Amino acid sequence: MRQMPAAESRRFSTRLVARQVSELLLARSRRGLALVPQERLAGFVFEVVLGGSIAHHPYRDAASSRWIGVEDAATLGRPVNATAIAHSMRLPHTTVRRRAAELVEEGLLVRGASGFSVAPGFFEGDVLARLAAEDAADLMRMLGILAEAGYDPAIAALDAGAAALPAGVVERLILAFSLRALETLTELYGDVTAGTIVAAITAINVRRVTEDAQLAQLYAAEDMPPPDDLRAPVSLRALARAIDLPFETVRRRVSALVAAELVAWKDGGVFVPMRVMLDDRHVANNRRITLHFDQMLATLAALAG
Repeated sequence: MRQMPAAESRRFSTRLVARQVSELLLARSRRGLALVPQERLAGFVFEVVLGGSIAHHPYRDAASSRWIGVEDAATLGRPVNATAIAHSMRLPHTTVRRRAAELVEEGLLVRGASGFSVAPGFFEGDVLARLAAEDAADLMRMLGILAEAGYDPAIAALDAGAAALPAGVVERLILAFSLRALETLTELYGDVTAGTIVAAITAINVRRVTEDAQLAQLYAAEDMPPPDDLRAPVSLRALARAIDLPFETVRRRVSALVAAELVAWKDGGVFVPMRVMLDDRHVANNRRITLHFDQMLATLAALAG
């Protein structure tokens, strides 16, 4: 049998992967409250600083073979400036500086001459270790679902022994992937807040499909999104709780998205219609996120092998 080229294989599994990724990002967002209990924009700023501060390091020290996990940002991390954060999330520079100042005041970040760093005291507790363990377990569960559906990159990562990697190393990979996924959503919708809202609406709309193996496989391809009658609307209050944004922010942003015909009302809630998901820009966005995800899995497999 002819082996399907990677690009063609991805086309037939894009939505299957995208739905699992959306659930992973939503779960991380909820768990992130343990790290940063402030408003969600502050959480984005914190994660960019945490991930960016250690991104330049390899995952393993060449001399000692010691693993370098997210927790090593305590000693190896370097400052991240406000301009880089604003560019990554497409937020106004003033918004980033205000949120960063709040985090400094709360003792989560420190400000230096060249940018912001995670405060040393943050690493003294076990919150980061617990988050990393939960994120790693969530990813492995997700890979099991994708492997069961026949998704080759997930099978390769699990077969290589990814589940045995230190949680802090896996968390570095998840954090870097999450930030890249948010950047693609930001480019599609204009800023990180709009991107987060639409991604959450989409994930909640099709959760029935995500949790049903047969439906998930039926609507796995990029040209086969779940039809509107399988999309359960979400109320604005439930949406605000799911992504930890103020209700008024969600109400205002959703109104703008409805006006732009990216989101629609149904049965007292909102949903992203099938026609929107078939738009070329949305299809391309899903492809990009899937590509980033596959790259993360390839790194997992290489590190574990």
